[in-house]
Amino acid sequence: MYTKNVPSISRIFKGFGLHFLWYAPYVTAVYVAYAYLGFKNIDIKMSIATVLGFAVALLLGFRTSASYDRWWEARKIWGGIINESRTLVRQTIGFIDQDTISDEVRQMAYYQIAWCISLKNSLRNLNPLDGVEVFLSNAEIAALQGKSNVPSEILKLQTKLNAGFKKRGEIDSFQFVSIDQTMKDLCTHMGKAERIKKTVFPTQYRSYTHKGVIIFTIMLPFGMLFSTGPLVVLICLLVSFFFNMLENIAYYLQDPFMNRASDIPMTSICRTIEINIKELLEEKDIPEAIMPDEKGVLM
Repeated sequence: MYTKNVPSISRIFKGFGLHFLWYAPYVTAVYVAYAYLGFKNIDIKMSIATVLGFAVALLLGFRTSASYDRWWEARKIWGGIINESRTLVRQTIGFIDQDTISDEVRQMAYYQIAWCISLKNSLRNLNPLDGVEVFLSNAEIAALQGKSNVPSEILKLQTKLNAGFKKRGEIDSFQFVSIDQTMKDLCTHMGKAERIKKTVFPTQYRSYTHKGVIIFTIMLPFGMLFSTGPLVVLICLLVSFFFNMLENIAYYLQDPFMNRASDIPMTSICRTIEINIKELLEEKDIPEAIMPDEKGVLM
């Protein structure tokens, strides 16, 4: 996730350099043909380009809004995961009233940290077991190898722990159901995130909007030849840049789990969950929160 408002000039040209390389000579050629080669009949009324530009802007607006809705829903899902993770550990510690935190309670908390990391990796198409070695035993990691849904398997381990609490009489039936409901809510959040991940954003949005932007930018200089003179090159470059920038923003927002800088900051969220849980366990070795890098990207 980007935390800085304005990208550097070098990053702008890195993203749109190829567009500028073909579009600037194109607009310049149109202007030279009109102003110096005598092709005075190639100009068109600006109202034609304006109507097309309005239609493309409308499509871009709808597409950007729909993409942001997906991104924001993903962020709300992970906000819910933070709250339910805290709740699960708090419930387990509070319901099992002991002077010291037992190994089983600590294991439940570690399972939850591992679950968050595994879910984050799965959504980003990474190895779901990367980074969970500290929180799971070697036997558990070996048993999870090759599983198609590792986070679901970790939830199963937590369910077995909860059943063990009930069987040993450490919690009553109401407390057992409360913990189980929290794990059910975590499973619901996981399903919502997987729905966003596996539901392809309608390709018609991307295809037709992209074609509309190309047609508009090609027609734009013909509508400005009479009124702007040589400034047509600069104006067309600026207009085309903003249209393409909006299209790119919508494209990156539509998939918030692609291991890109525009992602939901799941790595930072997982670290926050780890910090909160270890503080609830009253541990001393608390990791530092993850901060944005020098480019302002928070992963």
